[in-house]
Amino acid sequence: MTKQGSFKRAVRERARETGQRYTQALADLEQINRSPFARTRPFEHFDLKTHLETRYGIQISSLAPIDDDPATRPRGSWPGHYPSTLLVRRDDGPPWIARVFSSQADQLARVEDDAEILRFLAAHDFPAERIAHDDPVSMFNDSGVIVTQFVDGGRPADEHGRSESAEIAQELGSLLGRLHALPAADGAVARDGGAEEADGGFYVGRPKQDLAAAMSFLASVEDKVTPDGREKFEWLCDQVENADDAEGLPEALTHSNYHLWAAVGIPGTLTIVGWAGSGRGPRLPALAWLLRTTAEGNPDNIDAVLRGYRQHIQLTDDELQRLPRILTMRALWLACLDCQIAVNNGDTPTINEGWIHPGSTEYAERLAARAIAALSQ
Repeated sequence: MTKQGSFKRAVRERARETGQRYTQALADLEQINRSPFARTRPFEHFDLKTHLETRYGIQISSLAPIDDDPATRPRGSWPGHYPSTLLVRRDDGPPWIARVFSSQADQLARVEDDAEILRFLAAHDFPAERIAHDDPVSMFNDSGVIVTQFVDGGRPADEHGRSESAEIAQELGSLLGRLHALPAADGAVARDGGAEEADGGFYVGRPKQDLAAAMSFLASVEDKVTPDGREKFEWLCDQVENADDAEGLPEALTHSNYHLWAAVGIPGTLTIVGWAGSGRGPRLPALAWLLRTTAEGNPDNIDAVLRGYRQHIQLTDDELQRLPRILTMRALWLACLDCQIAVNNGDTPTINEGWIHPGSTEYAERLAARAIAALSQ
């Protein structure tokens, strides 16, 4: 079957899963790829300031994206990286964070679920960001808005978003283990979670949705790929079609993008933020992404992460066996997004560059071997 045929099959499968007509499912794929980060959206800051002041009876001295101000910009990011995560400086109290999400039909319910998860984490004394008001969710211009307490201290990363600190790696591993060890619960805590929630609401849910999103990134540009870029494109297609979706592995309440940028505050008392994609799903993808990203700062961080994680969780034999392929899961999502952006910009994706390439399999196997060795100590 041709690649075009396989993508059409994927769209038909999505139509069957969602009850949509084929044309509507295809329209969803096209919409997500026109704006892959559509869950956040542009807005007028002055109008939002008025909305928040009126709703909460507060006085706001300034309201701007958190990365506009060098004093609060997360290290490793740049102006415009977090356009809808705003620092709310108040005249009458400590600062807040306001996150503005997209205008999907179920967005308000989704953001209210985010707040319920934050309440659950607070009830279990887990160091996550805290809601800033008893009624933290509102609607603004058809968008869901949640307000949380600002955590001072920035992210524990250098200007490249990395850290060589084994202490920080171990702390992040321990916090993830604590999260995965929390008791199961009903309501929002039981919703599907773990996928990167940055594509307009079409592919939220379990980590396997990252593969559906990756497929859609490629499907949107398959007719634009030049002959010089065809090798990388075809290779990525094969990787997505044969990827491990982590289904069948042990599950827990999990974070959707757990790495250095998910933590803020002072090392030793870090706080985990960014819970929009959280919910119940396979626990291994979050650990795999933490291992993959911390290893970039220092390969010894693999040992440190696992020292922290296994204080709370012991991996199963199935998880260890499937770890090499899960280590490439989020990197594959990013690689397909990069390919989409490159093709739309008229650039040529090359086979040996980017988040994932033919050498990535061997790299993941080396990381997994290092992790298994660390667990046997």
